[in-house]
Amino acid sequence: MKVRKIILTTLLLTLVFGCSGSDFKIPEVVVPSQPEKPDGNPDDNPGDTDDPDSSDDPDVKFVSSAAELKALGALSAGDIVVWRNGVYEGQIVSVSGAGTAERPVVLRAETPGGVRFTGTSRLSIAGSHVEVSGFWWQNPEPVKGKSVVAFAKGSAGCVLRDCAITGDATAEDAATDTKWVSLYGTHNTVRESTFRDKRNIGCLLVVWLEPDIVPEHLIADNRFERPVTLRDAGGKAVNGQETIRIGTSDFSMQTAACTVEANYFYHCHGEQAEIISNKSCGNFYRGNLFVESQGSLTLRHGNGCTVRGNSFLGNDLEGTGGVRLIGEDHVVEDNYFERLAGTGYRTAICMVRGQQSPALNGYWQVKNARVRCNTIVDCKYAFNVNYASNSDQTVPVAGSRIEDNIVSLSSPSSYAVWCAPTPAPDIEWNNNTLYGGRQSGVNLPVSASAPMLPDMPLAVEMIRENAGCSWKTE
Repeated sequence: MKVRKIILTTLLLTLVFGCSGSDFKIPEVVVPSQPEKPDGNPDDNPGDTDDPDSSDDPDVKFVSSAAELKALGALSAGDIVVWRNGVYEGQIVSVSGAGTAERPVVLRAETPGGVRFTGTSRLSIAGSHVEVSGFWWQNPEPVKGKSVVAFAKGSAGCVLRDCAITGDATAEDAATDTKWVSLYGTHNTVRESTFRDKRNIGCLLVVWLEPDIVPEHLIADNRFERPVTLRDAGGKAVNGQETIRIGTSDFSMQTAACTVEANYFYHCHGEQAEIISNKSCGNFYRGNLFVESQGSLTLRHGNGCTVRGNSFLGNDLEGTGGVRLIGEDHVVEDNYFERLAGTGYRTAICMVRGQQSPALNGYWQVKNARVRCNTIVDCKYAFNVNYASNSDQTVPVAGSRIEDNIVSLSSPSSYAVWCAPTPAPDIEWNNNTLYGGRQSGVNLPVSASAPMLPDMPLAVEMIRENAGCSWKTE
């Protein structure tokens, strides 16, 4: 665990994004329970030894194939299984156990990154408190309807940590829809892992919702890259290339209560629209870093989500966006947006008009949104409010407040605020600092002097450094 780095990152984000005069609270640092080794050090990885063959622990077992793992039978609390280093093709691995928070079932590579799975290899994690670490799925061959890593239905408290899935040498494939990571169950975790260059259609990581189950998963400290965009014959980006999706339209009014924090998204272009697609209620997105990624963090369906303390750095790359709001009771606060060059839905902060009597997969009215204490620097559009792309989106933003934000624009052609005046939105604009740029549809007070801006490099570098697996995948 990189506990010290996580705490330092949180403190840095607090210093950078703390909103003077607001009700800003330090984001909770979620650190999963770690089993103690005999020396009492909880920061060491369970089952780690300098030389696994020298271990006298009867709970440590060694395998070199999925068949050998299956032959071990039921795994119990405290069991440690070490997979010997090597390259393995076509391994269909299932690990299931009944661990506890204090004594998990552990499946780990002999050395982190030393076990490489190729071809159609995939992993299923089932049971309770099963921890998997150190594996590398290299150029996975897509099998339609299958995930490279799947947390099974009914799984609880399981962890995928310090692993990698990379597809650098795979072919572009717009026909075979697969996911790299699928999460069912409750309280599962994907952390400190690297996911790079998924080149076939299908969301990279999906949280699947089930009736009457609140999953409360944690996705933290990972590195995501998805630079390839699959296009149709007309050159349009194909839908379904999100990096993360939480939920589906059918379950979008159900609470998921998942947390996505301290992840690094680099060149996550995918479908050119939704880097993260939120399709459920009550999720938290905090302390993430988005760099040169074409698209936005999109609250597409569902209500009551919080987007706090994230950084969006576009470096003037076309199509780079920030946060898009659809639905009710969302909070977007203490985020930093810089040099985002997107327009339309892909602007720094976009609040979307709704449809009359929308279907679950439609556009629901933005109601009771709180957009506060954000800093927007040199973006093409800072606020794009009451926006719509279709003629049937006729229901305006209502009952919302935009307050205590800072906008600083050096280009006179950029928009501090673009707001569609009809149908008239119901928005309170309070105590915002608007410096530079222009306005459309509103006439808000402007600042004559440039505002003080946060010092970002250290906080950004801490998130970047902390994200991804501990070993090199290049």
